Amino acid sequence: MSATVDYSSRRAAVARTISTSGHRNLLVSDLKNVRYLTGFTGSNAALLLGADGSATVVTDGRYDTQIRQQTASSPDLDILISRDLFGELDRVAGDAGYAVEPGLPVGTARALGDPAVLEGAVEKARLVKDTSELAALREAGRLADTVFTEFIAAGGIRGGITEIEAAADLEHRLRAAGADGLSFDTILASGTNAAKPHAGVSRDVIVPGLVTVDFGVWLDGYASDQTRTVCVGEPDEFSRELYGLVHRSFLAGVDAVGPGAGLFAVDKVCRDIITEAGYGEYFVHSTGHGVGLDVHEAPYAASRTDESETLVAGETLTIEPGVYLPGRTGVRIENTYIVTEDGAETVNPSTTELQVV
Repeated sequence: MSATVDYSSRRAAVARTISTSGHRNLLVSDLKNVRYLTGFTGSNAALLLGADGSATVVTDGRYDTQIRQQTASSPDLDILISRDLFGELDRVAGDAGYAVEPGLPVGTARALGDPAVLEGAVEKARLVKDTSELAALREAGRLADTVFTEFIAAGGIRGGITEIEAAADLEHRLRAAGADGLSFDTILASGTNAAKPHAGVSRDVIVPGLVTVDFGVWLDGYASDQTRTVCVGEPDEFSRELYGLVHRSFLAGVDAVGPGAGLFAVDKVCRDIITEAGYGEYFVHSTGHGVGLDVHEAPYAASRTDESETLVAGETLTIEPGVYLPGRTGVRIENTYIVTEDGAETVNPSTTELQVV
């Protein structure tokens, strides 16, 4: 990413959480968290972060040059090269010991003596994005959104070709535009397949009617996530009504996003509109989630979210209501938003009105 990243300050923030927890160290094994705290992007690494701010990262010899290049801005970060990641960090910690992240495999934890688990220490810091993260999220969203607009204009979704063919075209365009990869498997669902929220793609031929496309990219480590539903051929009255219902729910959710907004309340305002129209049982997932180094991360706007949880400026949240009618069709509309001081900013600015292709 182009903006300067202050990894030392990130580590200091997490170190304060470790100190408050009463632990002396945290063994960070989640590679996304290692990246967040050090800038290292290799596929094999672990970090021992002390409550006093000390930090030691270890990887194997394949990444010796890469880790020194990517962590050059952190002279206070100790680097070890070893195949025995956890053994090395166990030695560094010594009698002070450490807590581990909940994602550490059970077998590994047992080999380390079943240390205590400290949940959410890094994820808490990751909730509010810094300037460099927001820039990366905007760029990832802009790339995906621009490519999709061009894809639709070029006739990428049309009757007579298969879902796989259309999805492959979109994915090729995303990579050609500079995406580092896809942030999740593309969903492109036509006809009755659109009634399945996570339909993926099939060899079925695209038929006239609603087509749901859920897609995203990785760019500089950060994800994008958006969904558009288009219509192949002129929509019938029912399709227009169903799309209009989901669109009203979507717009109400967007209006509800802002600093201090309750996550439960954001979900409820979307869900109530769909429920009042008689389709509540067909809105089968939550309204939104955060997007960052993971494509699905905290915070979460859902009916099960604690009513006391509120949004803060700098957090991200998708708004993605949907209705899925088994054996018939489905509609979902989704944008990713950055919570600002006075509302919300979308990173997917293309139209959310129904497009006829």
